[in-house]
Amino acid sequence: MEKLKKILLVDDDPTNNYLNERLLKSLQIAEEVKVLTDGKLALDYILENCFTENHYCPGLVILDHHMPVMDGLELMEALNKNGIIKSLEIVFLLLAVHTKPEEQEAFRKLGVQEFTPKPLSKRTIREAHLKYWEGDTAKNHAKGSAK
Repeated sequence: MEKLKKILLVDDDPTNNYLNERLLKSLQIAEEVKVLTDGKLALDYILENCFTENHYCPGLVILDHHMPVMDGLELMEALNKNGIIKSLEIVFLLLAVHTKPEEQEAFRKLGVQEFTPKPLSKRTIREAHLKYWEGDTAKNHAKGSAK
């Protein structure tokens, strides 16, 4: 099994973060799970960590839709400014209680690949891991996975 270097979990709910972090660690698909509580912190983290020599960029970002300071949509818009997102090898998964089809379309246009309702499930994470890092058609996420 190919392990990711890091998963970035971005949600403002401490209970969800606690449960989701435990779930992600129990699956042992990443060396590290980093938890942040709003989109602005996530944006700063990505900009500081994805463009260094270490390339210690998360391979997977699990992103809440509604958060204070900067929500999920605003984060994706910020990453699309000046084409930043095009240089990132990150899979973005949106975590939301409910997402309307038009909202999903807006997120897809900004680079979100996967959508899942809350609460996060083992099945969702396993399927995403298989799709993007294990299967025959898996994308090569060299920056986001351990070699």
